[in-house]
Parts: sequence; structure tokens; C-alpha cells
Amino acid sequence: MVRLCFGTYATILKNAVREPNNQTSVTELLLGLITDNENITNQQGEPFVVTDKIASDLFGLKIPMRKKIIAASSSKKIMEAARDYFEDVVVPEIIPDLISDLLAKLCELITSDKDVPKQKQDEFIALATVESLPDFLSSVFLYALKKPNKQQLDNNLVKAGSDNSTVFDDAQKLMALFEKFKQIHPTRLIPPDNIDLHEMVYVKELLAAYADAEGLAELPKEVLEKYPRYKSDFERRRKDYYAAETIRRGSRDVFGNLDPDQFDILKEETYDGIIDVYSIDYPHGFERLNRVMSQAAVIRVDKCLLSRLPDWIGSSEKKGVCHILVNDGKLKGWVKNESCI
Repeated sequence: MVRLCFGTYATILKNAVREPNNQTSVTELLLGLITDNENITNQQGEPFVVTDKIASDLFGLKIPMRKKIIAASSSKKIMEAARDYFEDVVVPEIIPDLISDLLAKLCELITSDKDVPKQKQDEFIALATVESLPDFLSSVFLYALKKPNKQQLDNNLVKAGSDNSTVFDDAQKLMALFEKFKQIHPTRLIPPDNIDLHEMVYVKELLAAYADAEGLAELPKEVLEKYPRYKSDFERRRKDYYAAETIRRGSRDVFGNLDPDQFDILKEETYDGIIDVYSIDYPHGFERLNRVMSQAAVIRVDKCLLSRLPDWIGSSEKKGVCHILVNDGKLKGWVKNESCI
């Protein structure tokens, strides 16, 4: 079982920050909250310095976090400085397009760690939005610092003794099975230059959301070049839609005509996971779109068997399902009107 700790938290963050994003720089970035506000020294009484060796061992879960750092993380000074430090120092280093992936992967780490109490998991998940990013990252970080960072051998493996060879054989078989599922992953569909007929509904609603944000009656696709923010968003949304469409078409190749249809289950779970956020009042449709997409990226879809296939269901696929729900009429668009909610 993967556990929430400094090493696992830092590994996920590392994959979302700008270069240089090596282990040493990411460790310095995170521990700067502590070392910038508290006097942390090594065994010789000298100021603590993150070396390549220390960073590598922390990321590799080979050494525990320094006791002085753990103790300092609970100080009033650090706890009060944490949110502002992450907002001013850490968040600016995160690549904007990877924020949703970062939230989704951290939420998955939190909920998969059975040692994290359910109440604490719920507290963290409630903060997992783009708007609350500094609060979410800082809260989870301070908690992760206090969790054991050194990997422990599972007691069952220790007791197994001479049976370890069997365990390793099973592990190899499992990896081979994962590779098999990766090989049957359907070829990812690429959005064509021209809008296809089956895209017309969700595309119309995206353009309506952009127009609503600008206070315009309409904003045709042909003028998106004048609005770089919406042009970039439009291109990402189409990629998400085709990511979901890839899974919809590929699911029948894996499960055939299995009843119930696994993609239908994915749509139902996605709808249940985002409808409360969708139904909130927003100043304009573009805000509703962004909030729903942030929520879609972090929801769990465990009832769907597709989610158990390696590399099949990620944040992009779940966001794309929302556009399919718009196509189906299950979601009535992004702009509030008499039929929206």
C-alpha cells in the first residue's frame, strides 16, 4: 500500500513543477517553509542543508524525516506561515496545465492510505480545488511531514521467509498482467482540425460559456484567436472530450456487450460526483465550467471496471465525460438559464 509521507507527496509535486524540478530542488522548495522560519541544524550544530544524497533518500523513502523538521512543522510560527508560503513560493512553480493532474494524484494518494482517518481524508478532499490550492497543498504537506517516511517491510512478507521467491514470482506475474492491459489500451483519438457533427452540442455550450464571461450575446469559434485564454481552453476541452471518446469506443473491445455497460457506469459516477458543484450559482458560465472540471479531475469512479485498468481513466478522461454528458443532455450547458439546473 502506498502511504502518504514526504517522499510520496514530493514525488507527485515534482512531476507538476517547472524545471529545474530535480529531487534536490523540490526538497529545498518544500522544506524552505521550515528552514526559512526556524533554526534547523545538523548533528554538528551547523545550518541544515539539503544535499543530493538527502533528497534522494527522502524521495526513495530510505530515511526518516529529520526530527527537528517534524517538530518545527507543528510550531505556531510554521503553521501560520504555511499557507502564505505555498501561495507565494510553491504555487507559482506549478505548471498551470498540470494543476488538475496534481490535485487528482494527491487526492488518490490520500484516499488510498488507509492509515489516514476518514475524517482527515474528507477534510483534505474538501480543499482540493484550484481556488483553495495553497490551503490544500500546505495542509497536506504539514500532515505528510509527520508521517513515517521510511518504508517498512510488510509483516506478512517478513514472516514468509523462504516463501519470498513466491511473492516475487507473483509480483512479476502482476506486472506482466499490467503490461498486457497497457497493450490493449485503445489508440488515443486526436481532435481533428474541423469540428465533427458529434461535437456540435458541447462545442456550442463551450462557446456560450466564453461569451457569457465576456458579456457577449455570442462568441463564434472563428473569433477565438482574439481571446487567447478561451482559445487555449477550447483546445484543452476538445482533447479531454476525445480522451473520453477514446475510452468509450475502446471499452467495448475489452468488455464486449457486458451488462451493465461500463462506460455508462463511468458517466453515472462522473455525474454523481460533479452535480453538486455544477448546481451552485456562478457569476458566469465559464466559472461554472472551470469549477466542474476541477471537481471532475478529483472524483473517484471506482464502481466502473474501466478505472481498474492501468492508464485508462485519468483526469482528462473524467473531464471529457462531462462534455459527453452535455452532448447527452444530462448536463444542460454551462450558462445559467431556465433549463440549466
